[in-house]
Amino acid sequence: MQVGMIGFGRVGANMVGRLVRGGHGDRVHDVSADAVRALAREGASGATSIEDFIARLATPRVVWLTVPANVLAAALFGRFGSRGGAEFQDRLLSVMRFEVGGRVEKAADK
Repeated sequence: MQVGMIGFGRVGANMVGRLVRGGHGDRVHDVSADAVRALAREGASGATSIEDFIARLATPRVVWLTVPANVLAAALFGRFGSRGGAEFQDRLLSVMRFEVGGRVEKAADK
């Protein structure tokens, strides 16, 4: 199975390296070009953009994100907020913050 990997911080870099050596995680992308080049030296196929990354994945596409929760929360917040899903985005952020050691957020009185 081919697994595309995004994010190579402290946690992601080791996981990606193991998957690449095991023949599973050979498509990679990160905001750091240096991180992508380092994994390319280990045999991964480094993508220069998200579009390039997606194009290199076979279908059905499997993508493993190893990004900080606050990055994911901000992206989801922006996505659902623009669709008028404010209540959903508030609940989603509350759960994510609670699950990563934060606190339950309460909606502001309107």
